[in-house]
Amino acid sequence: MPYKVALLDDHRVVLESFANLLGTFEQLAVIGTATDAPALLDLLDDTPADVLVTDLMLPNLGGLDLITLFRQYHPSLPILVLSGSLDASLIRQVMRAGANGFVTKSADKTELYDAIMAVAAGRRYVDSRVYELEADVTVRPDENPLTSREQEVVDLILNELSSTQIAEKLFISFNTVETHRKRIYQKLGINTSLGLLKYSLGQRARS
Repeated sequence: MPYKVALLDDHRVVLESFANLLGTFEQLAVIGTATDAPALLDLLDDTPADVLVTDLMLPNLGGLDLITLFRQYHPSLPILVLSGSLDASLIRQVMRAGANGFVTKSADKTELYDAIMAVAAGRRYVDSRVYELEADVTVRPDENPLTSREQEVVDLILNELSSTQIAEKLFISFNTVETHRKRIYQKLGINTSLGLLKYSLGQRARS
């Protein structure tokens, strides 16, 4: 049985685009779309959904108020926020308010699918771009050149977790983990996990 997905966005063209995109996945079925919160609540009353994918900001309702409203009427419905915003502090507030996941509108087809499947299965999911934006891009030679998220991945690799296990633990897709791994190796000039271990030991010796 495919997961039943409801879509909310105030732009009808965006709704149609995402509905067509999700329709290419056998594991997902779009049960309806809405351009405002009241219409969506009516839709969910008539046709229960497994996942709600919603824009973060609507003309008359948005952000925390939007998530709070859905949690009031549908407390157990997994909510994935799909937005053009990359404000990390706002995203953290929305997640605390009850959203189960967040993905930027620039995410590719695979990451959007992974995010929906994750929240539908009861896991949390946050787009890796949010963490990358918080990284300090100015790094002195004696400092760690890795972002905080990349360092998390390094620690998990050194704890012998597979890419699949890391993806589940950090609520990101398998492909995102592999991208992090590739960037980490490039930044550090290494090619293997042994090189990663040597780098980590060197960092600890200097700290």
